Amino acid sequence: MQVNFGRLVTLCAAAGLLIGVSSARAADIPMSGPETSVVAPEAVDGFRWRPWTEPCELTCHVTVYGGGYIATSMSSIFTKGKIFTPWDWRTKDSGFIGGAVSREIASYRDLWGVETEFGVGKRFGDLKAGETWGALYFRWKSFPWNDYLRTTVAVSTGLNYATRIDQVERDKASHTSHVLHYLSPEITFGLPDNPHWDVILRFHHRSGGKLAVFNKNSGGAQYQTIGLRYTW
Repeated sequence: MQVNFGRLVTLCAAAGLLIGVSSARAADIPMSGPETSVVAPEAVDGFRWRPWTEPCELTCHVTVYGGGYIATSMSSIFTKGKIFTPWDWRTKDSGFIGGAVSREIASYRDLWGVETEFGVGKRFGDLKAGETWGALYFRWKSFPWNDYLRTTVAVSTGLNYATRIDQVERDKASHTSHVLHYLSPEITFGLPDNPHWDVILRFHHRSGGKLAVFNKNSGGAQYQTIGLRYTW
C-alpha cells in the first residue's frame, strides 16, 4: 500500500485550520449558564446590623415627651387588667418632662428592631429629681393596619440615674438607690405618608423590681407621658 504523503500533509493542515477557526469562534461566544448575583448577607436572612457610623436613613430619632405621676403600680396596670382603664389609676401632684436620642442598631426585615437610647429628664411638683438614662429598646413594627396608621410597640431595659431620692421613692422601700432599672414600655403612631413624625405614648418608669437588685430597693417613680418623635 502506497501512502501519498503530500495528500496526507494537506489533509492534516486543513483539519488543523478548521479546528483553529472553530476554537476562535467559540472563544467569542459568551459562556451560557445560570446567572448568579452577589447578595449581601443581611438580604439573605433579613437580619441587619446598623452601627452608629452608618448614615441614618430613617433609623435615628429625637423624642420629647412629658406627663403626670402615676401612683398605681406598674404590675397592677399591665398585669391586673387596668391597662385600658386609666381613669382608675391613682395620681400624684408631680409632672415630668424629658427628651431622648435613639438609633436603631439592628433589625429583622420590617418586623422588629433594636434601638439604643440616651435621655435626660426633670421632675417637678412634689418630686424634684433630675433623671438620666441609657437603654436598649426592643420594638415590634409589623401590624396589619400599618398602611393606614403606622404603629409600633416597644419595651426597654436599661439603667436610670436620679440626682436625688424623692420622698415618694423613700416611702416605697426601706433602702434607696440613685441607680435603678429603666423599664418604659411605649407605643407610637404615625401617618404612612409621613415617616418623619410620630406621636408617642410612653410609661416612663424606674424601679428596683421584685428582685430588688439595686441596694435591695424595689421602689421607684413613674409617669404616664405623651410626646413627639422626629425620625431622620
